[in-house]
Amino acid sequence: MSLIRIIATFILIYLIFRLFTSIVLPWLMRWYLNRFKKKFYEQNPHLRQDQEQTGKGKSKVRITYKRSQQGEKSLDDVGEYVDYEEIKEEEKKKNNKN
Repeated sequence: MSLIRIIATFILIYLIFRLFTSIVLPWLMRWYLNRFKKKFYEQNPHLRQDQEQTGKGKSKVRITYKRSQQGEKSLDDVGEYVDYEEIKEEEKKKNNKN
C-alpha cells in the first residue's frame, strides 16, 4: 500500500509541476516583464516618445522583383549525363594485383 501511495505522490507532483510550468510560469513572467517595462518607461519617458513615433509606420518599404527575360532555365544547361558502370569484385581483385 505504501508503494502505491509513493507512486501516486510522484505522479501528483509531476502533474502539478507540468501545470505550473505550462500555465502559471508564463503568466508570472509576462506580469513581471510588463511591470519592469512600466518602471523602465517611467524612469526614461523620452524613450517612450521615440518608440511611439517610429512605430506609427510613416515610411513603407516595397520590394518588386523583375522577371527575367529568359524565363525558366532549361535543363540542358545543367550538365552532361555520365553513365557509370558497376565493377565486379573479381575485376577489382585483378586490377589490384597488377
